[in-house]
Amino acid sequence: MPATRRILPLFLCLLVAAGAGRVMAAEPAHKAIPAFAGDWVVNQKLSQDTDKQVEKAIRAAGGTPDSGGKTGKGRYRGGPPDQEVYDRMSYDDVLTIKIDSPKITFTYADGFTRTFYTDGRGRSVSTTGGSSHDYSFGDWGDHKLFVEGRPRDGGWTREEYSLEAGGNRLVAKLSLEPLTFMLPITITRVYDRKGTHPDAPDKQ
Repeated sequence: MPATRRILPLFLCLLVAAGAGRVMAAEPAHKAIPAFAGDWVVNQKLSQDTDKQVEKAIRAAGGTPDSGGKTGKGRYRGGPPDQEVYDRMSYDDVLTIKIDSPKITFTYADGFTRTFYTDGRGRSVSTTGGSSHDYSFGDWGDHKLFVEGRPRDGGWTREEYSLEAGGNRLVAKLSLEPLTFMLPITITRVYDRKGTHPDAPDKQ
């Protein structure tokens, strides 16, 4: 993710950490939980353009977008290693969700993995992140999965996942704020369950 001029106050970091710590609700007993598990592929047609959403956030904060000379799709991808999780969430075309309640594992492209819990435990370790850790906390509610995270750069993420199309479509509403951003990047990413085509017309 690109950088904008900003020094995030320490109290905001502490506030986010405290808020994430509140995600400790009891595990609900509804059938939607296992339905989130599986292999998912991004539906580019229904998903928002990540690059455009990055530019929108930069302009809203009074900045001027600068892709460093890169053009085309993915022009804002890349940055410090401690911001990799933002790129994985907003650019990778695949996502595998494994649920072993209360443990949840998200695996993106190249084996990049996030592991978090819905019982109050919060550590999420990237398999490509060396000794540094990203932290995430999960919670279930109203047939949705909510995740709050503190990536390694000191920024934050808020995520909401829901199912549509009989469980064959996953909608991810992401609010991502790298430490170097003044305002969050909001992106809606839509995934289809691998091997399904929810938009295909029924055969007669």
